[in-house]
Amino acid sequence: MRNQPRFPRTNPLALTLAFVALALVAGCKVTGDDVEHWKGTVKGPGKIVAVILADKYPMELRTHAALALVQMERNDVDGLAELQRALQRLPPDTQREVIDGITPGLISLMRGEGAAQTPTEAGVVPPPSAQQKRAKDAGFLLIAQASSATRAQLTEAVVGWYVQDFGGRLLAGNYSAEQVVRALGAPGAAVLVNALNARMPKEAMTKVAELVGQLGDPAAKARTSQRLIEIEREMESAPFLEWLKGSVRAQLQAASAPGHAVNEARVTDVATFNRESFINDGVLPAMKFLADQPTVAARLLEIASQPSAEGDLLSERRKRSLMALEGKATATMLQQLLTIALDPAAPTSVRDYSFDRVGDIRSPEALPRLWPIVSNVADWRLRWRVGEMVLSIGGGGVATEFLVKLPTGSDASYAPEELAGYATRLGQLSPLPNEIMRAQLASPDWWDRVIALRYFERKGTAADIPALQALVADSTAVKGPEATSWEAGYTVGKVATSAVAALRERVTAPPAAGAAPAAH
Repeated sequence: MRNQPRFPRTNPLALTLAFVALALVAGCKVTGDDVEHWKGTVKGPGKIVAVILADKYPMELRTHAALALVQMERNDVDGLAELQRALQRLPPDTQREVIDGITPGLISLMRGEGAAQTPTEAGVVPPPSAQQKRAKDAGFLLIAQASSATRAQLTEAVVGWYVQDFGGRLLAGNYSAEQVVRALGAPGAAVLVNALNARMPKEAMTKVAELVGQLGDPAAKARTSQRLIEIEREMESAPFLEWLKGSVRAQLQAASAPGHAVNEARVTDVATFNRESFINDGVLPAMKFLADQPTVAARLLEIASQPSAEGDLLSERRKRSLMALEGKATATMLQQLLTIALDPAAPTSVRDYSFDRVGDIRSPEALPRLWPIVSNVADWRLRWRVGEMVLSIGGGGVATEFLVKLPTGSDASYAPEELAGYATRLGQLSPLPNEIMRAQLASPDWWDRVIALRYFERKGTAADIPALQALVADSTAVKGPEATSWEAGYTVGKVATSAVAALRERVTAPPAAGAAPAAH
């Protein structure tokens, strides 16, 4: 049997381009009407691409052909992919010229100009058509190859397309708003600021602030900061609450029987709840991404400083403001944060987050206002919180002073978790205060001895076991602030027994891979 000749496989589109090229050489005239007709024919896409590539045709016709690939409503051909491949085959100067020429048409397509619009309520942006999405995607894909002037124009148009309805268009098309803005960087973030408004979805507001906070230049961050503050104040206003009431009222009426009167008290309650959600779950978390901006930080601290009672609406708002300052609190805020944290009338959650922000700052200037809490406070939980903070801020230099300033006397009482907390925090200091803690094993105060026992249970070595073992016979009763703090009849000796057992187990256990050697 004779060997059959083998012919190379051909790409149908490439074959079409070859025939079209021959036709062009033969002098066949092509018009814009031809391009429009080809958008719906089987071989049309290949002919359109050939026009884009043909130098003999005027640039106006070539850009018309390029735009036609975006306009095509086809399931069998990806017009954007064909446009990209065609542009890649052009010399850089011609490529930029085509992109410059197609840009006005792309922007018009993005806006839906000339297309039938679905009626919507006043002020409501209609959902984008498939063609609008393709035009937006095409504009994004062409930005990198465009001239500087056209790049700026397309950036404004593409990001502005999302801005029109950020919540509704966030994921529209082949590229999400986040993908687009992250690819475009600061120029895209600058345009995105325009999307911010008080009535946008909470998640969308937070995403805009995140992108600007991460990608924006100083001017964009400043604009966003000011806009977020304006939005937060708007949300607190009576008109905003009335807008929410209108929305709630309409929903309740739609769900009620015809002629049934809506309960206005319920409308107010639901709208008020929704407003707090807009603030606490929207604008305040959004501010977190700009909390390093002085104006935003000042506003967050202002909200956090407003007086409130335990459980009221403002308390949650104060807490969320302090949460938004995480990692951004500065030394200039220290005294104001301490005032909030040490205010006995402030809600517990607000005080807790104020202490967290004081801890973030880690300034020794906080110690003078914290020491009295370590020494005198009747609230052992607050004493414990402040005591650990003092050790964290002051380090090894305050370890002895800390132990001396703990409350003394026959009425002194400590919960087991409080003393264990101090031992843990002391064990995190560098260098470790081993000599100071060895001295506490002989302290006349039982709580100092317990702290030392728990410290060496965590940080001691085999050489420390005899000193701990000596306290096993210590019959001094421990005393907690609550009846269930310690087991009945618990003593320092029982603490020593458990500490020795835990230390023995730790020092005899095989070291974990990569573990640091025990400190001596």
